[in-house]
Amino acid sequence: MQILIIAFNRPELLKNLLKSLKAFKPKKIYFACDGPRIGNKLDYEKCKKIKEIIEIKPSWECKIYKKVQNENIGLKLNINSALDWFFQEEEMGIILEDDCDPSESFFYFCEELLTKYKDEKKVKIISGNYYHGNIMEKDSYYFSKCPGTHGWATWRRVWEENDKNMKTWNGKLEILWLAKYLNYDLVKAHYFYKKFNDSFNGIIKSWDYQLLYSVWKKNGVIIRPYKSLCKHIGWGNDATHSKRSDQHPEVVIKNINFPIEHPKTFRINKKLDDIEIKQTRNLYFWKYIFYKIKNKFF
Repeated sequence: MQILIIAFNRPELLKNLLKSLKAFKPKKIYFACDGPRIGNKLDYEKCKKIKEIIEIKPSWECKIYKKVQNENIGLKLNINSALDWFFQEEEMGIILEDDCDPSESFFYFCEELLTKYKDEKKVKIISGNYYHGNIMEKDSYYFSKCPGTHGWATWRRVWEENDKNMKTWNGKLEILWLAKYLNYDLVKAHYFYKKFNDSFNGIIKSWDYQLLYSVWKKNGVIIRPYKSLCKHIGWGNDATHSKRSDQHPEVVIKNINFPIEHPKTFRINKKLDDIEIKQTRNLYFWKYIFYKIKNKFF
């Protein structure tokens, strides 16, 4: 199995991530590393360490490919160009940013499901993320509309569908299909309309909202495990965007049980999706309405 690792200026996090690969021993690793920001001396030092780390050969047989930027091109362009490069060479694979902390079973989970759903066009993303407490389910995973790209996997066919520049975005009319897609929950529809519109206009310097927009437009589903197999740990002042403290301290990575138990249908788990969207994005009706009124008039 092949893995794409996207890194910038956090050598200690990259070292931690590479340690987690030793048990899985991937046959190929692609490194896509952004360069230092102009005039930032600390970036130059840290990016130099990143280069040194990726020069170290793994202790197992593994092919290494590197795409290292000499200057900073920014998170959005670095990730998009990295995925373009990766999927020019590979039909499928696992994607990890340097601030991901995966469990050992995350890799085997992704590997098995990448093969199982290779030709199932409805399935777009395999996520390692889970934000709920313990739920006793016979199945190992469920189908969702919610994104989860802090440790994920996908196929070339999905990345080729990705509308990176949102060329099909049709302004205010988009809220109509969003409302229908989100079961006429107007708070959710307005929230995601704003996120997509801000991404289209370059206000949000993202890459992942464009991917989510593309997945939803194709009515695709996202696989989510019933255990947290990978966690985002890159919170704090060193982060590019996530400068707050850990927003999910309750999430602890775990290993999933094998053999994997597969759902029999593509039914979306609407209950878990509703809980996740409300909790992780604070989309409780009156709170959201009050927040919007407050920010509009005060």
